[in-house]
Amino acid sequence: MAPRWWYLRHGVAWSALLGCCGAALAAAGALARWPSTAVVLLPALLACCAAGAGFAFDERAAAVVAVTPRGAGWRRTTRLVAAAVPLVVWVAVVLVRPGDLPLDRWAWWSVGAAALVLVSGAAALASRRQVENPGSLLASVAALAVMSPVVVSGFLGWESAYPMGGLTASTWTFWWIVAAAGATAWAVALRPGIRA
Repeated sequence: MAPRWWYLRHGVAWSALLGCCGAALAAAGALARWPSTAVVLLPALLACCAAGAGFAFDERAAAVVAVTPRGAGWRRTTRLVAAAVPLVVWVAVVLVRPGDLPLDRWAWWSVGAAALVLVSGAAALASRRQVENPGSLLASVAALAVMSPVVVSGFLGWESAYPMGGLTASTWTFWWIVAAAGATAWAVALRPGIRA
């Protein structure tokens, strides 16, 4: 277990990942202070956690690490621990329910898990393709993708993609598609092969 902990400590971009988690906790604090803004702050909190998951697979020395005896599968499965940190933050915040919001915890946990599986799966897939730092691109794309339904539904009056009053059939289907896309990305990223 010692080599995995050493690799996690030195190989992961912890400052970026924990910075995103810190921003998520700050959004949770704002949500506790202003619970009436949950329509915006809950997705913003999710965007911060999803952005953090993107940084779990940043590898500064990808060309050097690609030829090590440990192998790419070992590295990606080890980095799953780092990718789980934003998920733990998300689960904890939803469990606490800042501002005493009447949240459907299972619905919000499902939404968070689906978003984080997709972002971390995309990062793992980029790592397989030897992209050194997928986090900066994925973090911005994830934040934009998570926040855009809030803006679009606000302007156009469409049904929210988020379970503010519980998961409807269409929202449930949408988040299952997101989770399936993430699971597919993970399956491709973890399959054995010659790519790093």
